[in-house]
Amino acid sequence: MAQKQVRSTRPSARVYRRRRLAVLITTLVLVGLLAWAGVGIASLLRPAAPAESTADPAAAAPGAASSQPSGVPSPEPSEPNGCLDEEVVVSASTAQTTHGPADDPVLVMTIKNAGTADCMVNVGTSQQEFSVTSGADRIFSTSDCVEDPTDTEITIKPGASETARFTWTRVRSAPGCKFVAAKPRPGTYGFTAKLGDVSSETARFELR
Repeated sequence: MAQKQVRSTRPSARVYRRRRLAVLITTLVLVGLLAWAGVGIASLLRPAAPAESTADPAAAAPGAASSQPSGVPSPEPSEPNGCLDEEVVVSASTAQTTHGPADDPVLVMTIKNAGTADCMVNVGTSQQEFSVTSGADRIFSTSDCVEDPTDTEITIKPGASETARFTWTRVRSAPGCKFVAAKPRPGTYGFTAKLGDVSSETARFELR
Protein backbone atom coordinates (compact mmCIF):
# COMPACT_ATOMS: atom_id res chain seq x y z
CA MET A 1 0.00 0.00 0.00
CA ALA A 2 1.50 3.41 -1.05
CA GLN A 3 2.37 5.81 1.72
CA LYS A 4 0.95 9.34 1.60
CA GLN A 5 3.44 12.15 1.26
CA VAL A 6 3.28 14.66 4.09
CA ARG A 7 3.59 18.24 2.80
CA SER A 8 5.84 20.45 4.91
CA THR A 9 4.03 23.25 6.74
CA ARG A 10 7.17 25.18 7.63
CA PRO A 11 7.30 28.72 6.15
CA SER A 12 9.80 29.36 3.41
CA ALA A 13 13.00 31.27 4.08
CA ARG A 14 11.60 34.30 2.23
CA VAL A 15 8.44 34.41 4.38
CA TYR A 16 10.55 33.97 7.52
CA ARG A 17 12.84 36.89 6.56
CA ARG A 18 9.83 39.10 5.78
CA ARG A 19 8.24 38.38 9.15
CA ARG A 20 11.54 39.04 10.91
CA LEU A 21 11.90 42.41 9.16
CA ALA A 22 8.34 43.41 10.15
CA VAL A 23 8.96 42.54 13.79
CA LEU A 24 12.29 44.41 13.77
CA ILE A 25 10.81 47.62 12.34
CA THR A 26 7.81 47.55 14.68
CA THR A 27 10.06 46.98 17.71
CA LEU A 28 12.50 49.77 16.83
CA VAL A 29 9.72 52.27 16.12
CA LEU A 30 8.06 51.40 19.43
CA VAL A 31 11.33 52.17 21.21
CA GLY A 32 10.94 55.79 20.09
CA LEU A 33 7.34 55.84 21.30
CA LEU A 34 8.31 54.45 24.69
CA ALA A 35 10.84 57.26 25.04
CA TRP A 36 8.03 59.76 24.43
CA ALA A 37 5.63 57.92 26.73
CA GLY A 38 8.27 57.58 29.46
CA VAL A 39 7.63 61.13 30.67
CA GLY A 40 3.97 60.37 31.30
CA ILE A 41 4.72 57.00 32.89
CA ALA A 42 7.28 58.54 35.24
CA SER A 43 4.77 61.15 36.40
CA LEU A 44 2.22 58.44 37.15
CA LEU A 45 4.73 56.46 39.23
CA ARG A 46 5.91 59.54 41.14
CA PRO A 47 4.18 59.79 44.59
CA ALA A 48 1.74 62.65 44.88
CA ALA A 49 2.84 65.63 46.95
CA PRO A 50 0.75 66.31 50.07
CA ALA A 51 -2.01 68.79 49.37
CA GLU A 52 -1.53 72.25 50.82
CA SER A 53 -4.30 73.71 52.90
CA THR A 54 -6.17 76.50 51.15
CA ALA A 55 -8.55 77.27 54.01
CA ASP A 56 -8.74 80.87 55.24
CA PRO A 57 -7.69 80.95 58.94
CA ALA A 58 -10.21 83.72 59.57
CA ALA A 59 -13.01 81.54 58.26
CA ALA A 60 -12.34 78.99 61.01
CA ALA A 61 -13.05 81.50 63.79
CA PRO A 62 -16.57 81.38 65.24
CA GLY A 63 -18.83 84.01 63.76
CA ALA A 64 -16.34 85.05 61.08
CA ALA A 65 -17.86 85.86 57.72
CA SER A 66 -16.67 83.85 54.73
CA SER A 67 -14.68 85.85 52.19
CA GLN A 68 -15.33 83.29 49.42
CA PRO A 69 -18.38 83.93 47.21
CA SER A 70 -20.85 81.09 47.36
CA GLY A 71 -22.12 79.22 44.32
CA VAL A 72 -19.16 80.14 42.07
CA PRO A 73 -17.51 77.00 40.57
CA SER A 74 -13.71 76.80 40.48
CA PRO A 75 -12.29 77.17 36.97
CA GLU A 76 -11.06 73.90 35.48
CA PRO A 77 -7.84 73.79 33.41
CA SER A 78 -8.58 73.43 29.72
CA GLU A 79 -7.18 70.52 27.71
CA PRO A 80 -4.65 71.46 25.00
CA ASN A 81 -5.96 71.36 21.44
CA GLY A 82 -4.38 69.40 18.63
CA CYS A 83 -1.45 71.08 16.91
CA LEU A 84 -2.09 72.52 13.47
CA ASP A 85 0.22 71.39 10.67
CA GLU A 86 1.77 74.86 10.45
CA GLU A 87 2.62 74.67 14.17
CA VAL A 88 4.54 71.39 13.83
CA VAL A 89 8.12 71.43 12.54
CA VAL A 90 9.72 68.07 11.73
CA SER A 91 13.47 67.82 11.18
CA ALA A 92 15.75 64.91 10.28
CA SER A 93 19.32 64.22 11.34
CA THR A 94 21.70 61.33 11.98
CA ALA A 95 23.76 60.61 15.07
CA GLN A 96 26.86 60.80 12.83
CA THR A 97 27.37 61.71 9.19
CA THR A 98 29.87 59.00 8.19
CA HIS A 99 29.45 55.29 8.94
CA GLY A 100 32.03 52.54 8.62
CA PRO A 101 31.15 49.05 7.34
CA ALA A 102 30.19 47.89 10.85
CA ASP A 103 28.19 51.02 11.81
CA ASP A 104 24.40 51.08 11.49
CA PRO A 105 23.07 54.64 10.98
CA VAL A 106 20.92 56.05 13.79
CA LEU A 107 18.15 58.15 12.23
CA VAL A 108 16.76 60.93 14.44
CA MET A 109 13.30 62.53 14.03
CA THR A 110 12.74 65.80 15.92
CA ILE A 111 9.25 67.27 16.35
CA LYS A 112 8.95 70.88 17.52
CA ASN A 113 5.92 72.92 18.56
CA ALA A 114 6.44 76.23 16.76
CA GLY A 115 3.13 77.61 18.05
CA THR A 116 2.41 79.83 21.05
CA ALA A 117 0.42 77.39 23.19
CA ASP A 118 0.51 73.81 24.42
CA CYS A 119 -0.88 71.43 21.82
CA MET A 120 -1.22 67.71 21.27
CA VAL A 121 0.59 65.75 18.54
CA ASN A 122 -0.11 62.21 17.36
CA VAL A 123 3.31 60.54 17.26
CA GLY A 124 2.04 56.97 16.85
CA THR A 125 3.27 54.44 14.30
CA SER A 126 0.24 55.36 12.20
CA GLN A 127 1.79 58.80 11.61
CA GLN A 128 5.59 58.54 11.71
CA GLU A 129 7.86 57.41 8.89
CA PHE A 130 11.63 57.08 8.58
CA SER A 131 12.69 56.75 4.95
CA VAL A 132 16.06 56.38 3.23
CA THR A 133 16.80 57.19 -0.41
CA SER A 134 19.79 57.19 -2.74
CA GLY A 135 19.19 59.79 -5.41
CA ALA A 136 15.86 58.84 -6.99
CA ASP A 137 16.11 55.27 -5.66
CA ARG A 138 13.79 54.45 -2.77
CA ILE A 139 15.88 52.30 -0.41
CA PHE A 140 13.95 51.86 2.83
CA SER A 141 10.84 53.02 4.72
CA THR A 142 9.50 52.03 8.12
CA SER A 143 5.97 52.28 6.71
CA ASP A 144 6.59 49.23 4.51
CA CYS A 145 6.49 46.70 7.36
CA VAL A 146 4.66 48.31 10.29
CA GLU A 147 1.96 45.95 11.57
CA ASP A 148 -1.07 47.15 13.55
CA PRO A 149 -0.25 50.90 13.43
CA THR A 150 -1.24 52.76 16.58
CA ASP A 151 -2.05 56.34 17.64
CA THR A 152 -0.11 57.92 20.52
CA GLU A 153 -0.84 61.54 21.48
CA ILE A 154 1.55 63.65 23.53
CA THR A 155 1.44 67.30 24.62
CA ILE A 156 4.32 69.55 23.52
CA LYS A 157 4.83 72.98 25.04
CA PRO A 158 5.46 75.99 22.77
CA GLY A 159 9.06 76.09 21.60
CA ALA A 160 9.74 72.60 22.99
CA SER A 161 10.61 69.53 20.94
CA GLU A 162 10.60 65.73 21.22
CA THR A 163 12.82 63.21 19.43
CA ALA A 164 12.63 59.59 18.33
CA ARG A 165 15.52 57.45 17.09
CA PHE A 166 15.51 54.56 14.65
CA THR A 167 18.54 52.35 13.96
CA TRP A 168 18.61 51.41 10.27
CA THR A 169 20.29 48.01 9.87
CA ARG A 170 21.28 48.65 6.23
CA VAL A 171 18.46 46.63 4.68
CA ARG A 172 16.19 47.49 1.77
CA SER A 173 12.39 47.31 1.98
CA ALA A 174 9.43 47.47 -0.38
CA PRO A 175 5.71 48.26 0.03
CA GLY A 176 3.81 45.31 1.47
CA CYS A 177 6.96 44.19 3.32
CA LYS A 178 8.19 42.31 0.25
CA PHE A 179 11.62 40.76 0.62
CA VAL A 180 14.46 42.58 -1.19
CA ALA A 181 17.71 40.65 -1.52
CA ALA A 182 19.86 43.57 -2.70
CA LYS A 183 21.93 45.33 -0.05
CA PRO A 184 22.68 49.08 0.00
CA ARG A 185 26.18 49.81 -1.28
CA PRO A 186 28.70 52.35 0.03
CA GLY A 187 27.80 55.88 -0.97
CA THR A 188 25.77 58.94 0.02
CA TYR A 189 22.18 58.50 1.22
CA GLY A 190 19.33 60.77 2.27
CA PHE A 191 17.10 60.44 5.33
CA THR A 192 13.66 62.07 5.47
CA ALA A 193 11.43 62.09 8.55
CA LYS A 194 7.67 62.41 8.21
CA LEU A 195 4.85 62.80 10.74
CA GLY A 196 1.39 62.70 9.20
CA ASP A 197 1.38 65.28 6.41
CA VAL A 198 4.45 67.14 7.71
CA SER A 199 7.82 66.21 6.21
CA SER A 200 11.35 67.26 7.05
CA GLU A 201 14.12 68.39 4.77
CA THR A 202 16.48 65.61 3.71
CA ALA A 203 19.54 64.92 5.85
CA ARG A 204 22.59 63.46 4.06
CA PHE A 205 24.87 60.75 5.43
CA GLU A 206 27.52 58.43 4.07
CA LEU A 207 28.00 54.66 4.14
CA ARG A 208 31.54 53.34 3.66
